[in-house]
Amino acid sequence: MEVKSESALTKSAVLGISLILTSAPAINGALPAMRHDLNIGTSQNELLSTIPSLAVIVFIILSGFVERWLGTKKTIFISMILAGLGGIGPMFLSSYPLIFISRLLLGCGLGLYNSLAVNIISQLYQGDTRATLLGFRGSMENIGQCVLTVLAGLLLSLGWHWSYAIYLLAFPLAIFFYMVVPEPAKDDETLSVEEKTKAADSDEGNGNKIDPRMDHLHPFVWVLVLFSVFMVLDSLCSTLRFPSISVGIKGEGYNASFFLSLMPILGILAGLVFGYLNRKIGIAVLYIGIALYVVGNVLMAMSAHNFAFALIGMMIIGIPGAWCFPYIYTTIGEIMTPRMGTLATSLILIGCNIGNFISPLYMGLVGKLFGTDSLTAPFIVLAVVFALILIGLGIWNICRVMKRR
Repeated sequence: MEVKSESALTKSAVLGISLILTSAPAINGALPAMRHDLNIGTSQNELLSTIPSLAVIVFIILSGFVERWLGTKKTIFISMILAGLGGIGPMFLSSYPLIFISRLLLGCGLGLYNSLAVNIISQLYQGDTRATLLGFRGSMENIGQCVLTVLAGLLLSLGWHWSYAIYLLAFPLAIFFYMVVPEPAKDDETLSVEEKTKAADSDEGNGNKIDPRMDHLHPFVWVLVLFSVFMVLDSLCSTLRFPSISVGIKGEGYNASFFLSLMPILGILAGLVFGYLNRKIGIAVLYIGIALYVVGNVLMAMSAHNFAFALIGMMIIGIPGAWCFPYIYTTIGEIMTPRMGTLATSLILIGCNIGNFISPLYMGLVGKLFGTDSLTAPFIVLAVVFALILIGLGIWNICRVMKRR
């Protein structure tokens, strides 16, 4: 198994399955045309972009049971086929309820292998290879989102149904994965290695250090989960509202897909420099990330009649997630054992999908609470939220430093 897993072909297949994991918003550019043709409201329309996240949340929880029943390899393969079928459904459907169900099926497939896309790398690889591939995997999500968003925009010229053809990619990726990737070791084999390592590291009597990391769920994890909800919610709100804001400024028929495709490119570039920034400035990278959220949301809030503000604001909001999420995962690895780290990561993934799902509901709620139909109103609230997070983080860090003294 080790020899097979080290091949470039196998690594490509393992990384390739992440290309469609964040593809649900890739069809956002088609939403204005769908709203007109299907004669539905803004909230119903935007829900088509985020409803897959509800299914993802449920099936992240169920994926462990399915994996134990079918095995990791078969679970990933079947999940990708389900995602592909759900993804291409709207190509042939013109009924909102049926399209809604199809989008749910997409979410079921994506959720079923969401955490497995990370776990299979940890199961097949060790050391630097594992770390490198985990870093590449995050970039693959952004690359996939970028490429699929561009393709969906190009296909939009043929009609909104054709934008959903991007999900045909799931089928060759699934077949390629199943053909070249070996079945990972069973849980008991993995555990035996972990137990040996833990025993070796924890024998203080033999001169080794006891692992200082916690073997329980740190309460601060729930704060990180909530933070993750807001980060993903903000990202989705910006990409959901930008096309409509653009149409309001530029006129009916304006296609914003090109600009939407640039957002993940910025995420890729930002992610590439995270390691360097983290080594040089440490926790300051988190402060900068949150500050960028504040600036981006302020610009979006002021963009009702200013296309440049909307564009720059959306682009800025696309940067900090590539710094904040890696910082969170790095911190989890430092303060928790691998077993608890896995649980914490799963909770954060669920938080991400909650943020994804509730984004249109949040935007509708803001409109009702403030009695406005302004497309930019949700960003005023988000700017305040991230400003409070930034202040709270600063106070917490000052208290922590003073306590150490």
